[in-house]
Amino acid sequence: MTRLQAWLLAARPKTLPAVVAPVLAGQWLAWNAATDNFSFLLAAMVLFCALLLQVAVNLANDVFDFHHGVDQAGRLGPARAAQSGWLTSQQLIAGLRFILLLAAVSGLYLVWQGGWWYLLLGGLSLLAALAYSAGPFPLASNALGEVTVFLFFGLLAVAGGYTLHQLTPDWQVWLTAAAFGCLTAAIMLVNNIRDRHSDAQAGKHTLVILLGVGASRVLYVVLLALPGIWLCDQSGFGGLVVLLVALLLARGIFYRDGAALNRQLAQSALFCLLYAAVFVAGQWHTR
Repeated sequence: MTRLQAWLLAARPKTLPAVVAPVLAGQWLAWNAATDNFSFLLAAMVLFCALLLQVAVNLANDVFDFHHGVDQAGRLGPARAAQSGWLTSQQLIAGLRFILLLAAVSGLYLVWQGGWWYLLLGGLSLLAALAYSAGPFPLASNALGEVTVFLFFGLLAVAGGYTLHQLTPDWQVWLTAAAFGCLTAAIMLVNNIRDRHSDAQAGKHTLVILLGVGASRVLYVVLLALPGIWLCDQSGFGGLVVLLVALLLARGIFYRDGAALNRQLAQSALFCLLYAAVFVAGQWHTR
């Protein structure tokens, strides 16, 4: 394996659709609402910063889960760079610092456009990227992983990106943000269902361990079904198609376990993109 391949795998590109989908939905709503104020450069920078933060989370998970003993020899998920020896911990930490610095510098443009309030939001985003798996109170190890992604990759990604265009979010923006928050939380839930045994051995207290695997599978169905039902009202036939796909995914969560959930995880991430595409298509006529 080359060094470039190792870094690409450490960045975990298969997780990125879950970031792209809510950002694009929020920027679409902004473009649909703004006649003269929409900035494509600003939209691109929002997406760029969101992608950097997700890559930072992935790198932090790789190195800190390795140090905390979460990633062990029997790991069921995709191989990690530190555990596999592709990259050293020092290299991953250096890469993490570079990505966070790049996110902070590029985020200054968002602060310039949105005001000092976005300096606070940006700081919280950087802190959450690290606190997710590191620090004295790792969010992912204290049953707060799903809540974190709901807030940052749902509410902030959609409504926060929308507000940057000098627009005030209405009920539809907040409902869209909540819908994508549910979908990204569902992805995290699949990940934690798959890793529940190794997490328990490492002393990691995820929401799945707190609720139990049965209740967690039911919660996954709810997190897919609620946005799907809402989309039916927004997009008609397209929403029905999305709801059908959601039901197929819901069936899979009860029949798959262990390493088979890697496929469920990838499908759940792609479902976010499908959801965003159908949402945008259903709203196109309002432009």
